[in-house]
Amino acid sequence: MNHCLIQALVNSAPQMRYTKENQTPIAEMTVNFKGLRSEDPIRELKVLGWGSIAQEMIEELNEGQNIVVEGRLRMNTVTRKDGTKEKQPELTASRIHHITPDEQMKPNKKETNPSLDKKETPNNSSWDSSPLVPEVDEIPF
Repeated sequence: MNHCLIQALVNSAPQMRYTKENQTPIAEMTVNFKGLRSEDPIRELKVLGWGSIAQEMIEELNEGQNIVVEGRLRMNTVTRKDGTKEKQPELTASRIHHITPDEQMKPNKKETNPSLDKKETPNNSSWDSSPLVPEVDEIPF
């Protein structure tokens, strides 16, 4: 099963186009997301939305918004001008979740863990997943 969740920042406002056959709307935008480790560079990803998701993207998303995109990841092979081939990732969105600045780092109020009662900000809270993630740059499919 291919299912991804990516928290990202909208880099470019969505652009709408339509299929030739039945005029199905397709929205396309790019997002930026951080790597799992602090030394990982910020990456850019193309996101596509079809049908009602495309309409939602056009109506509700603007450059600079924080979102969580849920969908299917695929790798496209693109031929560059110099003739070499390059793989580029593309995410086809199935859902888009909006994040407000207050929701980004707040713990769930129902939780009663005393360590979570301290005020946390994005600068002083972190989660290191590096032991869980292998040192591989490519998606294995």
